[in-house]
Amino acid sequence: MILAVSRPQQLNGSRLILLLSILCYSIFSCATKKSSVQQHQNKVNHPNTTATHQLPSKVDTAVWKKYEEKPVKTPDKADATTKPERKYTKPDDHFEILCMLPFKTASNDSLGSKINSSSLRFVQYYAGMSMAMDELNNEGGKKINFNVKDAESVTEIAEVLSLFNNSPPHLIIGPQKAEALKYAADWAKSHETSLLSPWVSSSTITENNPYYIQTKAGISSHYAKLNEHARAHYPAESIMIISRSPEESRSRYFNDNIKFRDSIEEKFIKESDLATGVDPVVGPLLKATGPTVFILPYFSSKDENYIYHFLRRMVSEKNNKEVIVYGTSKWLEMKSEIIDFMNIYNIRISISNFFDQDNSAIRSFKKKYFDTYREFPSQDAMEGYDLVKYAIKSLRQYGPDFQWKSNSSCNGLLETSFEFQPVYKNKSADRKSGVDYYENSFLRVVEIKSNRYRIID
Repeated sequence: MILAVSRPQQLNGSRLILLLSILCYSIFSCATKKSSVQQHQNKVNHPNTTATHQLPSKVDTAVWKKYEEKPVKTPDKADATTKPERKYTKPDDHFEILCMLPFKTASNDSLGSKINSSSLRFVQYYAGMSMAMDELNNEGGKKINFNVKDAESVTEIAEVLSLFNNSPPHLIIGPQKAEALKYAADWAKSHETSLLSPWVSSSTITENNPYYIQTKAGISSHYAKLNEHARAHYPAESIMIISRSPEESRSRYFNDNIKFRDSIEEKFIKESDLATGVDPVVGPLLKATGPTVFILPYFSSKDENYIYHFLRRMVSEKNNKEVIVYGTSKWLEMKSEIIDFMNIYNIRISISNFFDQDNSAIRSFKKKYFDTYREFPSQDAMEGYDLVKYAIKSLRQYGPDFQWKSNSSCNGLLETSFEFQPVYKNKSADRKSGVDYYENSFLRVVEIKSNRYRIID
């Protein structure tokens, strides 16, 4: 299967501007009103005009009340497959979904004809979500009340959640910032509400919290996928882990003596040796015969220069020998030179979100999106579509605690899948003592050639 690499698009469609204008008006038209962006009750009304629109000429400044944090009441530990007893009663005739997105409507130029880049991503995400809601409205099923709030900081998130203290929603989506997410995860735990985190994947957000669900795999899952894939295709003696120093060793993630009989060797290379050293660094590590496989377990933008210098050295020192490099999807967010290397050489990455541009469902979605907004969808739009489609289908089929169910991903998603698994930080803990959180374990290993993905089975 050939899949297209999704690059950020500079969108400036008049209908997206109108969409943000509607959001602006609904939040700031009156300072005494609640900060709700928009509420969907079964049906989303999209703009149907192609005229050029500007942001509102005047908006009020939102003044957030100081929120005094209260001690969070911690629910009893829950079995990964057994729901705890409920302390809150929620409606049975419909589902309430609360979504918190950082639209930053107040920061947009009210006289401008463009949406600022920090808002644009989430306007696109919201547009994709709206398309999923429209589609699912036609399928019937239990009613969905969808509340969208423009909130980013801890103070803003606390202000929003305080509105739901006595009547918690069935599901929360967001927020985006880590500190705000920590607050929201604690609130969701104490209010028995499942929370989907679409943007942050971290093991430090919460603990003993079966209501917290990360929709993208964390770093440990990426390591496990790279390890599994490399070992399945090459003997352990042909594989090497590359690290900066013994202090930053990642060997423990790849050499579980219980799972694997053969260990993978780890080599330490200083960044200074890669960047400015005159002696060969990568060349001496290459096998005399057969391929040499390197795993670079780097997952952060601060590792960008190290990755770049290693790939540069690999290219200049490999001669005619076969070299395969394994990395993670974060590399796609780094400098263009790294992506250039990926297009030419055998570099494989673990990734959860990708799409086949020749797929009929993708083509249909693009057409519908363009007809609605007069712009082609970004990856954010497709992610928003997939998440809301999955969330609503799961709520209707399994109820608000769908992560406890043995459910598989729904059909008809565009660029990902959802395979949630419980995560236990303490590996030796009794599995019935409580899950720390749930995580989407869906990952694939791909190569990129001519800016198109190719899945490596």
